[in-house]
Amino acid sequence: MKRIGWSVLLAIGLSWACSDKGEEETSTGGGGAAGSSAGGSDAGGESIGGAATGGRATTGGRAVTGGALATGGRGGPTGGVPATGGRDESTGGQPATGGRPATGGDTFTGGIGGATGGGNAGGDGGEATGGRPATGGQPATGGQPATGGGGTAGAPVVDELVNPAPGSALFIGANFWRIDWEGPEDFFVDGVDWGTVENPWLPALLDDLAPYRVLRFMDWNLVNDDPNPQAHWDTRKQPTESQTNEPIAYEWQIDLCNRAQTDCWLTIPVRADAGFHANLAELVEARLDPRLRVYVELGNEIWNSAFPTGEVVAELAAALGVTGDDRDELIERGYVFLSVRLWERFAAVLGEGSPRLVKILAGQAAWDGPCQIHMTALEDPAINPNGTMPTAYAIAPYFAGTSTEELAENVPMMGDWVRSEVACAERLSLPVISYEGGSDSYAAGDGCVTIQHDAAMAQIYRDFLDTVAEAGLGGPFTQYTHVGSCWGLKESTADGTDVSPKYRGVLDWIDAHPTSP
Repeated sequence: MKRIGWSVLLAIGLSWACSDKGEEETSTGGGGAAGSSAGGSDAGGESIGGAATGGRATTGGRAVTGGALATGGRGGPTGGVPATGGRDESTGGQPATGGRPATGGDTFTGGIGGATGGGNAGGDGGEATGGRPATGGQPATGGQPATGGGGTAGAPVVDELVNPAPGSALFIGANFWRIDWEGPEDFFVDGVDWGTVENPWLPALLDDLAPYRVLRFMDWNLVNDDPNPQAHWDTRKQPTESQTNEPIAYEWQIDLCNRAQTDCWLTIPVRADAGFHANLAELVEARLDPRLRVYVELGNEIWNSAFPTGEVVAELAAALGVTGDDRDELIERGYVFLSVRLWERFAAVLGEGSPRLVKILAGQAAWDGPCQIHMTALEDPAINPNGTMPTAYAIAPYFAGTSTEELAENVPMMGDWVRSEVACAERLSLPVISYEGGSDSYAAGDGCVTIQHDAAMAQIYRDFLDTVAEAGLGGPFTQYTHVGSCWGLKESTADGTDVSPKYRGVLDWIDAHPTSP
């Protein structure tokens, strides 16, 4: 998503200042005048209406008048919003109401292994919580013990997968904020020895994750950064190193999904090469529970000029012969070109047509300009010679406001945004899902945390999910974020549902809209 500023157009002449989701840089606004900003300003930035500093011009953008300036930006340790507002430290995580029950499956509790390709294929001696022990895998060598690693030989049949298919009726997922901003105490038990630990995760965190069907690890992979240490296979974070700051080892990302029984959404650094793609695909094949899907996405918000990665994509794509009528079209066409090759490399490992592989292409929610370029590029044999198509088209519907009243007023616009993107993606019969989204009250300053804990947020979230579902958004809606001040459904893992109305509203909505694989 973003990590930068987010301004959102409410109606003609009305826009809000928004935040920065994750970077320390700030975005002063979003889109701009006619033809300006494909969401330009903000990293997540579904904004089309503020005066964007650094927002890149896009051809065909619609004119916006009266856009407000989004000053600030979420930021990390510096410039972030102080965590004010009542947080109840006494509760250790609420019961997983609305969470799906374990369906008799083998729960993989571990499987980190050591070197590349380590871990258990099938979970050698894996401990099953609520199911039978996972057997049949070869033991990992050269690393820490793998007690139940993901993966078994052979692809599962579709009805063995435990989570709903992307694009089916709306279901819920979550993003994670950066651990070094929020604090490791929201994720890990105390005193972890990363060289030997089998399960570092807080039990309360695993309880919290029960309602989700997919976890997206964008911030944990630093994909908005360039250069990025995760972009090279030999410099990526190792599972035996401390994981209390980003990047987080892919092995632990997979391990968390195995334990939570969620699908695993990986964002891949744009400079990662073919060998990296193959190695990561093989790691997923070896470690991820075979009943879980892997969502594969190149980078994050390549359209967003607040990040350097769009220019990197333009550079890489141009060197490979991709062209565009202007810089913005080159970036979008290059994004499709590189995404297609990433998906094909994963398919070479996981199997052509594997139901476990979810190929993600992402655009903006507020404006369908990037979507139109993407659909045309997918049909261009120079870009996509094999006709490889994404599984789903992903957007980030954020509704902004500096009060609960304003947030509630802006929810209906999310339905308009979704309908526009659905109409665009229907050209290639692609379902529209969410890679991020949710409430954005960063412009309220210190008050955003107060809003986060306002009891009215429970109903606002129920209404928001109803709105986007009715407009045609398929699952997952992937909240940004699970925990974190302002953005999180909860401010902290230690908070109970009594002080986490956004999370409570999501649980209520899930109870009213049960899903099945």
